[in-house]
Amino acid sequence: MKLFYSDASPYARCVRVVIRYLEIDGIDELKTDPFDNSEALLQANPLGKIPCLQLNDGSAIYDSEVILRFFDFEFGRSQLFGAGVHDWRNESHFSLIKGMLDSAVALRQELMREEGKRSLFWAARHEQALFRGLKQLERSGVISRPRLVIQQISLACLLEYLDFRHPDISWRKLAPAISSWLSDFETEPAMLSTRPS
Repeated sequence: MKLFYSDASPYARCVRVVIRYLEIDGIDELKTDPFDNSEALLQANPLGKIPCLQLNDGSAIYDSEVILRFFDFEFGRSQLFGAGVHDWRNESHFSLIKGMLDSAVALRQELMREEGKRSLFWAARHEQALFRGLKQLERSGVISRPRLVIQQISLACLLEYLDFRHPDISWRKLAPAISSWLSDFETEPAMLSTRPS
């Protein structure tokens, strides 16, 4: 299998952390700039987005959530997402974290625009969504689950993305319990080996 990824993508990082956590062998991780429109990536994913997992038969799986669910089902015995009856509260927590990842990436894109073309409205909207989400997650109990779940992996990747791309956002003041949890979780080997440089 081949995984097309970008070092800075928090979505790809979630996938790479899960590969390591589940100890999945036989995946060739190909560092890819999606804006290069490489033929290999575009053949695997016509959208030209990463992460993208190309299977051994040449077919491909994308986006990050689909890849994560595939890995958990095929290699993890559904331990990360859970099997059987759906826990809609936890599913909503996962959706909240995914939405926060979207806001963090969109905020980065907005701030990278030329000075006169930035929208203060959209920048503030993305930032406020992050703040509201962090406050809710602080109360949610996501970090206190007795075993590792996908919400925790995604949350850790989101928080380290904020530190990496938005160091001016003081999220730790809003979520001190999550901050304390991250100080332990970020030392996990799967987190250390996928940290963007």
